[in-house]
Amino acid sequence: MKKIKNLVGIAISIILLYLLFRNVEFKKLGDVLLGINYLVIVPAILLQISSYWMRSLRWSAMLGSIKKVKTVSLFPIICINYMANSVLPLRGGDVVRAYLIGRKHNISKAAALSTIIIEKIYDGITLLLFMGAISLVYPFPQSIKSLGIIATVIFAGALLFTIFIVMFKEHALKFLNFFAELLPSKVGTNIMKIATKLIDGFDIIKDKRSLLPVAIYSIIIWALEGSLVLTIAIAFGVDSMFYLAVFTLVVTNFGIMIPSAPGNLGTFEQACKTALGVFKVAENTAVGFALVYRVFLYIPVTTLGFIFLLKEGLSLSSVTSISEKKIEN
Repeated sequence: MKKIKNLVGIAISIILLYLLFRNVEFKKLGDVLLGINYLVIVPAILLQISSYWMRSLRWSAMLGSIKKVKTVSLFPIICINYMANSVLPLRGGDVVRAYLIGRKHNISKAAALSTIIIEKIYDGITLLLFMGAISLVYPFPQSIKSLGIIATVIFAGALLFTIFIVMFKEHALKFLNFFAELLPSKVGTNIMKIATKLIDGFDIIKDKRSLLPVAIYSIIIWALEGSLVLTIAIAFGVDSMFYLAVFTLVVTNFGIMIPSAPGNLGTFEQACKTALGVFKVAENTAVGFALVYRVFLYIPVTTLGFIFLLKEGLSLSSVTSISEKKIEN
């Protein structure tokens, strides 16, 4: 099944890359890439890297309901996570992160994975809040506003569902156990073991002291991430730079949820180009923008991730092996 998903992801990437470049005039694209001011973008790399430190702070707050872990211990794991996402299919870096925190700090891997799931929900809601804020002042087409509403409902529904599971944990486990008993004994037992650990990790929602910090960290994280897009917009000299930067940030991060080859190849660039198209950015410029965005977004954290990987005494092959394991405890 995993091989089929990988092949589907690669096929989607190939199709999207073809659509991305089919009408591009490569000479004009080269002129665009040579003509921008890269020095404007360089300082934003520091802000981009600092967003991963903020992610470490947020994860420390989320893990607090399970075990106290210092931010300085989490930052290397976060960087390895994002590096692994760049080279592994199906966002395998998230599984790697759960294993590393479990190995280093004796935390249930399933519970750690549940905090990562909650983190993704917070990210989605934060991005949608950004989108909602600029929609109040920028005249987006109604179709885009409608998609934003649908996405908001989906992420709000996911958060409410998670809250429901936490508030009615015993009932949820009884409900799951009913179906687990219909399965072979060993399979049902394993399912219940993993489900219990996952639900335990959702207990962060009950920890009122961590809710506000996590929400604030989420806003800061995406503001820092957005600063990179804004500086690229400045370097390219496009119109409506602030609104374009926020919209591109949102659309690109939702676009990479589509299955693809490792590193979100194709989905990242196509989502970025689509977002820029709303602002009538010329195709060659849009493709150049997407390529520059990829380079400055992926290379710094991927490099850091490899450095921390070596310090952990791990290799890329071992990380690949970890990502293929099942989370069992």
